[in-house]
Amino acid sequence: MRFFLIIVFFVFGVSFSVFLKSEIKSYFDSQQRNKITRAQEQDSIVIVAFGNSITATRETINKVFTQRIDDLLAEKGIKAKIINSGVPGSHTGHQEDNDVFKIRHALDRFKTDVLDYNPDIVIIGFGTNDAYIDNNYSYGPSRIPLTRYRDNLEFMIRELLAKNINVILMAPNILGNHYGDIQNKRLIQYVDVVCGLAREYKTGLVNNCQLFNQYQLEAGISYEALMLDGMHPNDEGHKLIAKHIMNEIMNILKRDRYFPR
Repeated sequence: MRFFLIIVFFVFGVSFSVFLKSEIKSYFDSQQRNKITRAQEQDSIVIVAFGNSITATRETINKVFTQRIDDLLAEKGIKAKIINSGVPGSHTGHQEDNDVFKIRHALDRFKTDVLDYNPDIVIIGFGTNDAYIDNNYSYGPSRIPLTRYRDNLEFMIRELLAKNINVILMAPNILGNHYGDIQNKRLIQYVDVVCGLAREYKTGLVNNCQLFNQYQLEAGISYEALMLDGMHPNDEGHKLIAKHIMNEIMNILKRDRYFPR
């Protein structure tokens, strides 16, 4: 009799454990669905894309990645306000750090072009102009030194995270062959900085350099098929970038701590 009761309790215990695990999984699945539903039902989430000419809209492109993200979110019923704060020629510093292009650069406009919008998510995409070697010598200086580039990005990341703003870092794409190995070898050092900061601060990451190289391997054609001029993505390039940024945005929406403000 005692043996029979032990078997009964054992079977009951296993069954209850399986039932409990199923209920717990069901609960967390429903919680995740509820988070996305809240994002769908509340006011628009605000997303700022902060960068250079890779981010900025241009007449020769049908839709840059920000416009494509807007469409992808709308397809999921998620209301979003996308602000494109891309400025051609922009680097991560101040104008006085390098004035090849006499414009307001990232740190000159970080408050007005990012913080003042009170965003939920900020996509930061700089590096092409920072890394560029104007004299095209392997020993030549970049417009913004690598250590300064890291410091500038880290400052912006820390400022945003301190305000509970989600960050997605976007590493620059590789340049076309006519720019030569000198520029790309230098640029890859800047890509590595972005990836390192993403790991350190646990931000979202879209590595355009990796995406373009992967495209070349998988498609069997040059990554330049994704580019207008050897530097700027074409529509296919922006489509690829948007797909991966969208994945990062959805990861943010699914996180426990995310609530659109």
